[in-house]
Amino acid sequence: MKAVVIEQFGASNVMKLVEQATPSPGYGEVLVRVRAASVNPVDIQTRRGDYKSAVTLPARLGVDCAGIIEKVGEGVADLKVGDEVFYVPRLLENEGSYATHHVEKASIVAKKPVSISFEQAATLPLASGTAWECLVERGRLKKGDTVLIHGGAGGVGVYAIQVAKYFGAHVVTTASADNADFVKMLGADVCYDYRSESLYADLQRDYSAGFDIVLDTVGQKTIENSLSLLAAAGRVVSIVDMAVPQNLMAGWLANAEIHFVFTTQSAKRLTDIAKAVDAGGIKPIVERVMKLTEIVAAHDLIEAGSRKGKIAISVD
Repeated sequence: MKAVVIEQFGASNVMKLVEQATPSPGYGEVLVRVRAASVNPVDIQTRRGDYKSAVTLPARLGVDCAGIIEKVGEGVADLKVGDEVFYVPRLLENEGSYATHHVEKASIVAKKPVSISFEQAATLPLASGTAWECLVERGRLKKGDTVLIHGGAGGVGVYAIQVAKYFGAHVVTTASADNADFVKMLGADVCYDYRSESLYADLQRDYSAGFDIVLDTVGQKTIENSLSLLAAAGRVVSIVDMAVPQNLMAGWLANAEIHFVFTTQSAKRLTDIAKAVDAGGIKPIVERVMKLTEIVAAHDLIEAGSRKGKIAISVD
């Protein structure tokens, strides 16, 4: 098999495509012939050493996987050879979807949506799964909720907008003025320019009843600034692991909940997402498809910023 590995932390050129022995699945595991992966910020962070205390070198990268089951280990009952699947490998433990083959626990592997390609499916597990976990599982999203999504044009934001609309919420988002039409195309009802100095005053004026859920994908002082925007018993959910001191006093007035999410792996969640995709409620946002041999260039594009959608990696 071929796999992208790093033997040291650093810039994109530390990644090497090498030959390795193809693994065999153990008890409760499946061997997947990878057909596509995608590039995520966590790949960049792992590569440059942000999680070096949790990563043993040499390490393989890649946390989105779509492919076909090639072998099934003992004890696997719900999956079989030939099944088309997608999943998030165990983060910081079993990464490695930048490869032709990958072994993972069957319990976190789900059958991919039937209506989309492997490249499209590979852009979904981490980003859409994170959005679903934040809004549905932590935020207890329901029809009629008013939801504010900070960073609606980002990797998680583009799916958070769609998930919220799929459940029948009124969706407000922040983005640059250049991305206003883009996020409205995804389903946002209203978009505010995140650069506006009066952003929070405008949100408080226009939504005086408050938001049931606020999703923070941008960090800095977003939690502190959003607490005063909540409806009674509202929830702020953040995926940003930035150590910025926050004043949380406004949260007491709303009996607020604050949730911090480092996404978990769940086959059930992905099965629910697959149903939503096949029903037309969630659409993959793919900016471009690149080859495994172009992984260095793909990382460079992500680090350059200003993306609209995911970069999928096609694995021959």
